[in-house]
Amino acid sequence: MKHVTIIIQTNILNRIKHLILLTILFIQNGFVFAQNSQNKNASPDMSTQETIFLHANTSTFLTGETLLFKLYCLNPLNNKTSQISKIAYVEFVNSDKTSIQKNKVYLDNGIGSGDYFIPTTLKTGNYKIIAYTKWMLNNVHSQKHEIDIFIINPFQTQEENDNITFDITNPQKTVAPVATTNSNLGNDKRIDLEFDKESYYTREKVNLKLKTLTEATEKGSYSVSIRKTDQIPTLKQLTSPEFTKKSAEAYVNTPNTFDNIPEIRSELITGYLTSSTNGDLSNKSIALSLPGKEYVLKIVKTNSKGKFAFLLDQFPNFPNAILQVIDEKRSEYTIHLDGFPKFDTSSLQFTSKLNLSPELRKDIEERSTASQIQNAYYQIKKDSLVTEAVMNPFFTTIEKSYVLDDYTRFPTLKENIVEVIVELYYRRENGKYQLHIRNNQKDLMIYGPPLVLVDGLLIQDPSDLFDYNMANVNKVSLITEPYVYGPNLYGGLISFETKDNEFSTNYARKYLKTMEIQRPNPEKIYNNPDYAAGNKLQRIPDYRYQLLWKPNIKLDTKEDSLSFYTSDLKGNFEVVLEGFTDNGQPVYVSKNITVK
Repeated sequence: MKHVTIIIQTNILNRIKHLILLTILFIQNGFVFAQNSQNKNASPDMSTQETIFLHANTSTFLTGETLLFKLYCLNPLNNKTSQISKIAYVEFVNSDKTSIQKNKVYLDNGIGSGDYFIPTTLKTGNYKIIAYTKWMLNNVHSQKHEIDIFIINPFQTQEENDNITFDITNPQKTVAPVATTNSNLGNDKRIDLEFDKESYYTREKVNLKLKTLTEATEKGSYSVSIRKTDQIPTLKQLTSPEFTKKSAEAYVNTPNTFDNIPEIRSELITGYLTSSTNGDLSNKSIALSLPGKEYVLKIVKTNSKGKFAFLLDQFPNFPNAILQVIDEKRSEYTIHLDGFPKFDTSSLQFTSKLNLSPELRKDIEERSTASQIQNAYYQIKKDSLVTEAVMNPFFTTIEKSYVLDDYTRFPTLKENIVEVIVELYYRRENGKYQLHIRNNQKDLMIYGPPLVLVDGLLIQDPSDLFDYNMANVNKVSLITEPYVYGPNLYGGLISFETKDNEFSTNYARKYLKTMEIQRPNPEKIYNNPDYAAGNKLQRIPDYRYQLLWKPNIKLDTKEDSLSFYTSDLKGNFEVVLEGFTDNGQPVYVSKNITVK
């Protein structure tokens, strides 16, 4: 029983850690929850509240361009990063208050980033980006963050409406102020930007130093954005110092509810069960598989109302899921997954206006042409994804494996059991095959049937495997001890790994619910061309308006260095460093460079 003891202890410890975190939150908020029915003016503990600050690389976009953003999930008490939520939600909302794009963002110590490609299907007009966490939705006055975005679609004829003002006589006039440049607003001289030159030529290397001006190193989380400026006006974004000031003044204590579970450990996938025969919905085991070579398998129990929740780790970030009820009457049940959190957009105000005039036609055409050229060469200049951590199957430390190519190949599972996999045996009862594992010291059948997997997909009827072509199977792994996984105990484990990891695509059963679930956006490394001597990009045009976007700067030392190359575009470029120190101090620095 050595192995099963270890497995049981590991599962118990993980659950204890989770319960401790939840208990801390419940204790800190328990008094508020208990008093809500008696005192409508009860005040929540701000130490367990969250707010979000979101900023983008600009606020005016042409279709075909990419919106880049970074968000900070903060404690409104001290503006330090929140340790409550691991997932943030970002929605793109049009002026009809309809959400047209919803994304999840993984929060690493309260920090996340992402992007949104502006499609040519969007009309010219006002939009908003909204950011929040599930935990924030429990507080009506939580400081959700929104940015006003203006999109110009040069390919569509747009009629004048309330959100767009056309000023023919004065193209420089803007109803919404343009973001301040050349300032150290709120920086309190903490960090400075130092360039090796004041002006540069096209495709020239730029060296930038981020220098701490205080005695202590200003460790924190910052972004650096370097973008070309033009005559097209922009809607003003709050800087981090302005946000913290507004957040402190605007925070309103309000009674809390507990309708939304905080995603303390990782991403939560929730849902509920229904029965076509009005059967009991409580205490039913439900399995979720994200099949593949590096797969995910989660098994949970429903509560008394048939509700359940899965915790998904950050890696692997697979979206294709297969769910099933583990029960002899599994076909009588239907699994329903909850959608995105319900964010009420009715209170959003689209009051920002932007002046567009015929005199801006040239700037719009130039930006549109540049965007089209960049998109035409996307395959050469495309961004890359951060390499995911390699996730081993959860049982690798105590398994015994058979790589079938090491043995004489047999086409059927029966023959492989008889000739190769000596720990396996099968029995046939009522026309169905059952798999079992031999253990000379103990009878594993008293613990129930073994857990059977194919590429991470849980198989409830092993008979389905007896007609499968074993030439497609690469490896069979076994655990010949009692095995605990999730809430269930099994008489060992049998895992089949296929060569192409596509078993699940052809395995269709009525009780399986196959669907695509939305996962957090994968982290990217944004393309930064290198024009050093000997490069092979001489004949590739470079019309980048966004020269650099680095959302993950830590500034762990007194001085940090960045380098990048200018593009083929000439003009002024705004350089913005923005973020928060580890102590919750906002930082905003803006300077300009010239490319000639």
